[in-house]
Amino acid sequence: MNIVQELIHALIKAALPIGALSYAMVWWALRRGYLKETGGVEALRKEIKALAKEKSRNKKEKKPQAKTDLVHDKWLRFGGGFYGLVALYTYGLVEFREIRDFIAGFGGIFEFLRQLNINVFINMFIDALMNFITAIAWPMYWMSDISAERVWLWFLVAYGAYWVGMRLALRKAKQQSE
Repeated sequence: MNIVQELIHALIKAALPIGALSYAMVWWALRRGYLKETGGVEALRKEIKALAKEKSRNKKEKKPQAKTDLVHDKWLRFGGGFYGLVALYTYGLVEFREIRDFIAGFGGIFEFLRQLNINVFINMFIDALMNFITAIAWPMYWMSDISAERVWLWFLVAYGAYWVGMRLALRKAKQQSE
């Protein structure tokens, strides 16, 4: 695959979802008051990192946690920032594929509901745990999944999309507050 084809593939498979998720997560966090819109992108990155560390430290010390919704909580549990965002995307993607294949293996949603029992829930829990581990180790997952010649290009494109998404979310939040 030549570099132009690989760039287009990286833009579709990495940049679009990471950029959109970055925009959505940051805009939503700003709108809900989890983050402040003061400063620029660098200040926002530091604030995300500090919030992730605070949630992690409070969880270890069994202190009350800063209020966030389930999705932001998962993002911050993955470390926040770019790494956490790609881990969240990877987790969602792997979980979606697992659930789709799991239900299809039963012959559809109605057959799945008919055969629902404790073993199904145990298997789902184990799969979710394995998917969490896969998400934490997302660089290995994506390097095996994309089988690209220029892995560095994929990381640059994904990070660029993350940065653009944050910047657009920050701009949108500032416009809405004026």
